Amino acid sequence: MEERNLHRRGPAPHNRSRRRGPDQADSAHVGQAMTSKASGRVLYLNPMDYGTNPGVDAIAHGLHHRLETSGLELRVVFNDFSRADWRERAASTIDAAIAAKFRAVVIYVLDPMEPAAAVARARKAGLQVFSFERPRFPVDGSLVYPNFNQGTYMAEHLADRLRTGAAVAVVGGPKIIDDDELVAGIVNGVDRSGLNRVNDPTEDKYRNESDLRPGGRVTALRILADFPQLDGMVPFNDETMLGTLDALDETGRESIKVVSRNGTPKAVQAVREGRSEGTWDINAPGIGGALGDVIVRHLASSAVDGEDLALGPIGQMIDASNVARWKAWSERIPFAPLAEGLGDD
Repeated sequence: MEERNLHRRGPAPHNRSRRRGPDQADSAHVGQAMTSKASGRVLYLNPMDYGTNPGVDAIAHGLHHRLETSGLELRVVFNDFSRADWRERAASTIDAAIAAKFRAVVIYVLDPMEPAAAVARARKAGLQVFSFERPRFPVDGSLVYPNFNQGTYMAEHLADRLRTGAAVAVVGGPKIIDDDELVAGIVNGVDRSGLNRVNDPTEDKYRNESDLRPGGRVTALRILADFPQLDGMVPFNDETMLGTLDALDETGRESIKVVSRNGTPKAVQAVREGRSEGTWDINAPGIGGALGDVIVRHLASSAVDGEDLALGPIGQMIDASNVARWKAWSERIPFAPLAEGLGDD
């Protein structure tokens, strides 16, 4: 496999990062409570190409930072979920890691049943397997996200800025575990906060299946055409929100209030400019670091037995009240180069 060093350029001063607070303090200490040392190579199957999604990039950097401080070498293979053959590529890459005698494999669960067979082969061969989100097949440890809670809090945040009964549309995302859980939380928050939800974000026409800004624009334009009277919109994530802002500009409906999730640099800038009511900062480096803690605990000690579950950071809303205190993710941990490929050329 081709080997490359990848490094995300440091975020601009307004770049995305979550602000200082309890969650940020947690991220600053990721790994400090665990000084165990381990050695060997760990493979991470990253679900999106580098540079496509700032949050996904930052998760990888958080994982890399935590493992590197414990003596483990992280190798990253980018297996974008937009590829039709991502399942086959995941399986073949895991098989290659088995042959190359890696110590562990990290997957990002998109389909809860995949890649079950390849993971079973890896574990049988003595590798340990860890996952972002929990699959429906055995692994050694998983980091789960508080998606539902975050979605509920996002909707409540918007409700506090709208009148009772205001018309609100929700923009759904790809049919993957964390996004569906997030959207379920948004729907819960909208419905129980006295707002009038006008659409069903689980319908295909109201989903941004691409998870990218252009897809967010197209989906938002469809919603705006279907619902000429809207007071608010909840795009499920920041990239979709940015596309939604593009659609609002095109249609002259900039007065519609929006909130979103992730806390990416451009979303934080939209908060600064008064174009967004808030973005929920998920502390992406802390997510990577938290799973890194689980991995180090397993690889540095033979005392860990059974499935190990950990909960990712809850994060916090970045809005006009605290945006000035927001600190970029790459200022919370160093974004060191990521080594791509298995390193066996």
